[in-house]
Amino acid sequence: MILFITFTTLLHAILFTYDEYILHKRRSLSQKEVNSGLIDGLLFLSTVAMTLFTTFSEVLDVVYISLACLSCIAIIKHEMFLPGEITVEERLVHVTLYILHPLILYAFYISWKRDFFGTNLTYWMLQLGYFALGFKAISYHVIYWNYIYERNPGTRKRIILKD
Repeated sequence: MILFITFTTLLHAILFTYDEYILHKRRSLSQKEVNSGLIDGLLFLSTVAMTLFTTFSEVLDVVYISLACLSCIAIIKHEMFLPGEITVEERLVHVTLYILHPLILYAFYISWKRDFFGTNLTYWMLQLGYFALGFKAISYHVIYWNYIYERNPGTRKRIILKD
């Protein structure tokens, strides 16, 4: 289990970083893509957060499975907002991310159910780092695409600070 969850989360982090910081900047994102990505990220992180910050119970089990299903549906609906002409490279990255998404949720679920994170503090800290990177990615996504990136250059007034 340790190798599986480490490999899937590491591969997911690398591919997601490449997609978000390189591929998306090459082609730009529409406002619908930005909003859709925020919903996807929040659903995914709230599901992962349950495994890191709560103890498994029958009630939370139902909540987790519901959130995980919603998260998987949300990433599929994200494809509706992509422009028709994205590169093959970006499509391959997205396909791999879509495959890893439910695998990671399943691995976190099994680890949570077996109290793996509770009995292995070092490993829990590594997964907490993964969660923190996900939170950073959502923050970046919101700030960059809504406040820094200019969809129509010249329409937004720039504030120039003088020394």
